[in-house]
Amino acid sequence: MLRVFHHYFSAKKLTFFLAESSAIALACVMGAAACAALFAPAGTRPPLSTLWPTLLGLGAAFVVTFQFTLYLLDLYDLRIAAEDRTRGYRFLKAAGVTAMVAGGVMLVVPLVLPVALPPGALLGGAMGALAGTLVVRVSIRALVGAPHDVLIVGDGLKARAVATAIEAGGEGSYRVVAMVDPTALDEPLDQLAARLGAAFVVQAADDMRGGVNWVESLLACRLQGRRVYDATGFCERVLRRIPVQFLRASDFAFADELTVSPLRRALKRAFDLAVASLLLGLSAPFLLLVAVAIKLDSRGPVFYRQERTGRLGATYHLWKFRSMRTDAEKNGAVWARANDDRVTRVGRFIRRTRIDEIPQVFNVLMGEMSFVGPRPERPVFVAQLKQQIPFYGLREAVKPGLTGWAQIRYPYGASVEDARNKLEFDLYYVKNGSLFLDMGIIFHTVRHVLLGRGAR
Repeated sequence: MLRVFHHYFSAKKLTFFLAESSAIALACVMGAAACAALFAPAGTRPPLSTLWPTLLGLGAAFVVTFQFTLYLLDLYDLRIAAEDRTRGYRFLKAAGVTAMVAGGVMLVVPLVLPVALPPGALLGGAMGALAGTLVVRVSIRALVGAPHDVLIVGDGLKARAVATAIEAGGEGSYRVVAMVDPTALDEPLDQLAARLGAAFVVQAADDMRGGVNWVESLLACRLQGRRVYDATGFCERVLRRIPVQFLRASDFAFADELTVSPLRRALKRAFDLAVASLLLGLSAPFLLLVAVAIKLDSRGPVFYRQERTGRLGATYHLWKFRSMRTDAEKNGAVWARANDDRVTRVGRFIRRTRIDEIPQVFNVLMGEMSFVGPRPERPVFVAQLKQQIPFYGLREAVKPGLTGWAQIRYPYGASVEDARNKLEFDLYYVKNGSLFLDMGIIFHTVRHVLLGRGAR
């Protein structure tokens, strides 16, 4: 794992992405140059030196288009990428979309810019980009290696929870080779780790009594070059979530990351204002059409205001486009659910595309929310969840956001158990949030909006 501005991300995934970028660009330029030379009429072959700017631009266009399409289809999830290597369904879909987009762009660009591709260059570039991507995809195991082996010290509830989290969120980069009771081993723990070839050793024993007898073996594992973590540290660094059942108050009380300097707060506020203003300016004409559609579709106001809990427990009124009937909560507040019959026809569309949430930019501009942060919840639900979920109030350490780490990492939550799972991602953001992570979350949010994920 690499750490940039407190945020952890996969070195394997970065290696894979950069290798594919290079392969697409190189193969695209070579293919375009070869076809341009092959299809040029006799005696009119242009000097290669005059083609380089155009060919490099073509390569860059294919890199951006192809890789963004692969990203939309989850093909930078290493587990899905490895599975698709044999079937190729997602890859072929990405190649088809890229070909259509590239063809459309190349038809339009000459009309607005003085750029003329030599005959055959587009075909050669497309074939080259496809070949370069295929080489990388077929060689995925050689590039990223086998999954890291994880030895879990413990065989109780905590150990099983770590194993389940690895299976659910490890993206195929980690596999559990053993869960062992450290008090019942016939050989030192460091020797067992060496014999199993474990790259990671995770201390997840439910009971630490007698730990003095094997903690020295954990130190020996560290000195051998293995990564040694407790359950909380492993989930935070590798899975980028902080499981509630492992959390101790001291984990946050002694966390330097929670101390936010005035400069960082000012930069965060400036970022919020810039992004919210940009979104509002770009979407204003479309929002007028949405308002008219809501008014024509059902009786009631275009907007609705609802009380939500903000930073440090303060309440404020959140703005949204109305997507439900006006009598949706005549019997009291209830969780939203799949295929909710209270949703109007227009409301179903704007909820699926998250257009209903755009008016929250006014809350961002007023300083009641950030653009990125935990999802704002209603006070009635917050009071209930604080009683049922330990440390739920920690999410109030930062302002709620229009989008957030939990929103892009976990499906829409509509139960106490969902709230518990989402809290684990919110706690990661509370501890490791930064402008770098905010920009990454906004980028991922674009995919969720385009694909209609995480909305009801």
